[in-house]
Amino acid sequence: MAATEPVADPQVTPNEGDSEFHGVDVEKRDGVTMSRQASLSAFRDIPQDDLDAAALEHLSEPQYLSKHPDVPVVIVTSEISPWSKSGGLALVTASLAVELAERGHRTMAISPMYDNYENVTWMADKTINLFHSDHEVKYYHQYHKLGEKTGVDYIFVDHPSFHRPGGLYYNQELGVEYADNLYRFALFCLAALEAPVCCKPGGAAFGERVTFIANDWQTALLPVYLTHRMRPWGRFRDSRCLFIVHNFGYQGIYPHRKLENNPNGSLPIIVKNVDIHDMGLDGTGAYEHMVYQYPPHERSYDGDDGNVWNLTKGAIIDCDRILTVSPGYAAEMKTTEGGFRLEQLVKDKEYFLTGILNGIDVAAWNPKTDPLLDQKFDLSTFEEGKKAAKLQLQKKVNLEQDPDVALVAFVGRLTMQKGIDIICESLDWMMTDTGNKITGRVQVLLMGNGDQCHVDHIRSVAQRWPGKVAGVAFDPQVEHILYAGSDLLLMPSRYEPCGLPQMCAQRYGSVPIVTLCGGLRDSVIVEPAEAATGFGILPLDCHKFKEVTYQALDTYYNKPDYFKSMQTRGMETDFSWCPRIDQYEEVMDWALDAPPYVR
Repeated sequence: MAATEPVADPQVTPNEGDSEFHGVDVEKRDGVTMSRQASLSAFRDIPQDDLDAAALEHLSEPQYLSKHPDVPVVIVTSEISPWSKSGGLALVTASLAVELAERGHRTMAISPMYDNYENVTWMADKTINLFHSDHEVKYYHQYHKLGEKTGVDYIFVDHPSFHRPGGLYYNQELGVEYADNLYRFALFCLAALEAPVCCKPGGAAFGERVTFIANDWQTALLPVYLTHRMRPWGRFRDSRCLFIVHNFGYQGIYPHRKLENNPNGSLPIIVKNVDIHDMGLDGTGAYEHMVYQYPPHERSYDGDDGNVWNLTKGAIIDCDRILTVSPGYAAEMKTTEGGFRLEQLVKDKEYFLTGILNGIDVAAWNPKTDPLLDQKFDLSTFEEGKKAAKLQLQKKVNLEQDPDVALVAFVGRLTMQKGIDIICESLDWMMTDTGNKITGRVQVLLMGNGDQCHVDHIRSVAQRWPGKVAGVAFDPQVEHILYAGSDLLLMPSRYEPCGLPQMCAQRYGSVPIVTLCGGLRDSVIVEPAEAATGFGILPLDCHKFKEVTYQALDTYYNKPDYFKSMQTRGMETDFSWCPRIDQYEEVMDWALDAPPYVR
């Protein structure tokens, strides 16, 4: 990631709008829109006792008990699985809701109602003033019982602006952000702030003493409204807000002004676009917290003052605690490369910044109970189980049947951020036998959707190396078999806030090859050798990628006992949410025990 890389606006969350892709000779599957969470339907036939046992296999007991279990938690997110999903955000927020409820908190999860969801009931209406007019939103409710006294209240905010035929954030057909996204998510944030008061699940409102957990740029206005609109009115003074950064490259940047055609001449005219009062805010405090000025060399036209609204900037300043999805990414947010122009702001508030590595659902990602595997396995049977899974995977994607060949896999978006260009540049090298008894003895499976240039390249290489290279569109069920059947997982990401595939892969005995950045360096141990669970690339370039991949393949072929020890250590690692929720509980207590950050 270069220091000059621009903030990745417009606000297109990177999993949306991926093109369908199938490699050579691979049977085309039915066009099914299915989230990763939805693949859990395959687990419904497993006895609950087996799932419970699988989930508890490596779990530690909670090591931290909340000092404020009576304070409800309100998770505010633009997407939550299984109702809406464009990426990992939906999975993480869904897990947080369940985990915090199971710790005893009364828990509400709020998200826009993008479609006509089933099994939801109307709960309330609210009129909200925004952009100098009134807008009516409706709240719908669904309760999920978890235990005797625990469950999650899901609240869906309904408004015509949320219902779009394309993606959640942008028009997939045209490839552009929805022009009214600032309005859509400002309205959502104001509606979410009202939900704990106007919605009464089970007949009782959550009230104004709650812990809000806002997520990414789409909900960045929530701590801004809490600070500059609610608290000055005497509302929510005992509430606190945590803001989670899932990807700092997407900040919610919108212009103050825009150019329009001039009817009286050839030069365009500059017109006002949005001011602080349009967003329902007053005073210089909110303005100063949200405005960002680009330096002169980055401005677009003569007369451009460089001023934009940066929603994430406002959230970073106004929230009571900043969280992000790994300790490594928290450190990178303070650098020029990882701060996307806000690094100094993060450094100024680093005392209130905590990186907490995401967890995974260890019941769903468990080779011992996975119904998608022809032969299940655990630590004592993983060698035989992985050979069976490799044959199952090879048959599924039309690779040559060979249980002993090194099978290297990739799963993710086919984009530069994920390093797919480096993998593509190295494919012919991996396939070519030069007499070293390593290269040429490799199979590669690339699974994902994304940029057409990479799709075309993979298809071309698969045609040159039939039976040895395969490319398939993302399939949440094949993903399970990929982890079980592969020996090595490639993740040469240019940046990776957390990442989930490297954790799932280790659960299934697939050894990851990762860039030592963000959450990858927090979840994959590369040294000391006796503790290693994977291989690390640093710095990231094609030559280093080949060097480390060769080292991994050499270990697979020539140091099999050591390779098996790496697999064993990975399978033994606890990637469950339990220790992560300990940290969330502690940060929430810190926030509740202190006055609001901005007073």
